[in-house]
Amino acid sequence: MIFCDMGVHPTAWGYCVYEDVINKLVACGIPRTEIATIGDADTDAKKQSLFERVRSGQVRVLIGSTQKMGTGTNVQKRLVALHHLDAPWKPAEVEQREGRILRQGNENEELAIYRYVTEGSFDAYMWQALETKAKFIGQVMTGKSAVRTAEDISGQELSYAEVKAIASGNPAVLTLAEADAELKRLSILRKNHADEQYLARRNLRDLPQTITALSERLGSTTRDAACIAAHPDDLVTIDDWTVSRNDAVETLGSRLHRLPHFVSDKQRFSLGHYRGLQFGLILHPNWPPEVYLQGAATRTATLSREHHGPRAVLNALGRLAESYASDCDRIRKDLGIAEAQLRDYQDRFGKPFVHESYLSELTAIRDKLKSCLAGLPARQAGTPAELTADGQSSASDVAQQIKNLKSAHTIDAAPERISKASSSAEEPVTTRIRRRMETVLESDT
Repeated sequence: MIFCDMGVHPTAWGYCVYEDVINKLVACGIPRTEIATIGDADTDAKKQSLFERVRSGQVRVLIGSTQKMGTGTNVQKRLVALHHLDAPWKPAEVEQREGRILRQGNENEELAIYRYVTEGSFDAYMWQALETKAKFIGQVMTGKSAVRTAEDISGQELSYAEVKAIASGNPAVLTLAEADAELKRLSILRKNHADEQYLARRNLRDLPQTITALSERLGSTTRDAACIAAHPDDLVTIDDWTVSRNDAVETLGSRLHRLPHFVSDKQRFSLGHYRGLQFGLILHPNWPPEVYLQGAATRTATLSREHHGPRAVLNALGRLAESYASDCDRIRKDLGIAEAQLRDYQDRFGKPFVHESYLSELTAIRDKLKSCLAGLPARQAGTPAELTADGQSSASDVAQQIKNLKSAHTIDAAPERISKASSSAEEPVTTRIRRRMETVLESDT
């Protein structure tokens, strides 16, 4: 199989790549009847007939483009060689091409894949672009890249100097492209480092207050949990009346009946004591009422606007009392995360960007290589490999400097930070609404 995406149609002066290849193959002794192009099959029936003749060996050479001879072309049975006459634009298209021969069902033990590049042509840049894209895609798929943002690679453009270098067959332009990609990565890493320092400075200011608040909350919730555990079978006290659980519904219903049905402002009404802690109701003008259970700390549960009778209140109190242990565990976990974050940011804050010298040195040599490729005199003296009368040799020397510099430096991915637990203020609105609705449904039952 021979893949060629350029020159499918004849030029204005009558030259056609496909016909030129066919004529040369015939001149080498291959019968014309054993050579076919995918364009000869303009219908599905003709295409299947052509594929069958390739599989049977009647057609020895098949020529076509990636678009027409890629996906769905099952002719691998006798294929022994595949030829890339040009480079496609996407790494996936290279895989599609080679997938026609590197495929289950091929009866040959050894295969050959040829890639042709014309020195001094645009082929060098095309294969370089494919390499860059393939590396980028591989980093995204494996997650091994420290780069957090990326731009569309297909939007890259060549400067006039780079096009001139490619046309002259200068391989240093490939090194320039690699240096530009490396500098872009280093710039992103430096920006990430600056963002890390800003986050570290802000969190070093805020985390101590968060840790203090969580510690106080954990202490008060733990004391309330101990109080709940110490009064497992206490009677319910409503105002100054102590009633059994069987009589609590009627007594509490009578007390709730005396509360206002509507309020203009948020109001808090104390109703009594439940398992050693004070409880009551919070009424809102435009929101369903809330049951609160108060000791060293205050915890609330939302009721339904339509159904907030005595049984719903007692059920909400029971759920609040049973959830103290899990609430203590959650606060303890948040406190451990906050303390670990504080230690992490303390270690990170104030550290310089580790690749700063590499970035500066690579930038200077890259600029020098650009000057060489553009035919301009070097701006800086005293650096290795000064310009000679032979500009080509100087560009090669500077390109070698870049390669040596890159090989001497290794860029590791940034270490992962401990993820920060979402606070209630950062919780999505839909999550809060869903939780409220679940609470309402539970109270209705």
